[in-house]
Amino acid sequence: MQILELIKNKITWIIFATFIFYVIFILISDAEKISEHFLQIRLDLLFLIFLLVFLSHVVKSFRQKELLHILGEKISSTQNFIIYMAGLSLINTPGGVGTFIKSYYLKEKSQIPVEKSISVIFWERYHDLLAGTSIILASLLMYFSLISISLIIISTIILIGVYLLMRNWKFSLILYRKLSKTNFIAKNFPDFGPSKSFSILANSKNMTKGWFLSVFGWVIDSLAVYVVFLALNVDLGYLLTSQIYFTSLGYGALSLLPGGIGVHESMADFLLLQEGLELHVASSLVVLSRFFTIWLATIFGVVFTRFAIKK
Repeated sequence: MQILELIKNKITWIIFATFIFYVIFILISDAEKISEHFLQIRLDLLFLIFLLVFLSHVVKSFRQKELLHILGEKISSTQNFIIYMAGLSLINTPGGVGTFIKSYYLKEKSQIPVEKSISVIFWERYHDLLAGTSIILASLLMYFSLISISLIIISTIILIGVYLLMRNWKFSLILYRKLSKTNFIAKNFPDFGPSKSFSILANSKNMTKGWFLSVFGWVIDSLAVYVVFLALNVDLGYLLTSQIYFTSLGYGALSLLPGGIGVHESMADFLLLQEGLELHVASSLVVLSRFFTIWLATIFGVVFTRFAIKK
């Protein structure tokens, strides 16, 4: 199947690039000390981390279902969850744009028009940025960080600009026309055309619902990262841990590198070193938290892709 081949090809390159980067990253950070630190991990917390990560995806899949419902599209909870999880297979693409592959599954499995699914996935990415920005802003009330404030300013400008544009029907039309020329859309959805889905999801009531569900999902996600830190016997407090996590995640996304690889890890290491941690401890935290978030999500996506394409 073409879709499965696309995912396999992308995943192969992502795994290769990730492997090379982490080998270098660990060697620079002192591989021997990192391995010793991992031997001290609290195994009793690993299941809790896995559970929290999985629960965050359950909440985010419910967000997808609610946004589709707003556009008048009904889908079973099981089908919705499978398709959401399958979309995670390409989350390690620049800005997470690979998750737009969900539009293929939604059309093939649930006959949901691509113009609606594209708008839902677009707003999901928007709400992810909005939720992360909100959580960082809340953490700044307790922990001041110039780097985090700089990210807040950048993301706020992006969020306001995109929102104002998406409320404009004419701009939505222009965006649809641009998207229709991309290879994936043109090849799989020749009937792709404009709709008012973008502007419908942009009204205040729907934005509030999307924001609330997104914050809920990402709070659980950052809680999982906090437990990762506890598992490695480091306790910086939930708010500070969340600030470091979302700040690193934000700069990684702005870099437009696949999964923010390199930028996320370097930024997280820098912020953790500022808190007085040793380099090998900081790197251990970064590697393990990245595994339980974005890389575990990719594994989930590959596994659920089998269910999504099964006839």
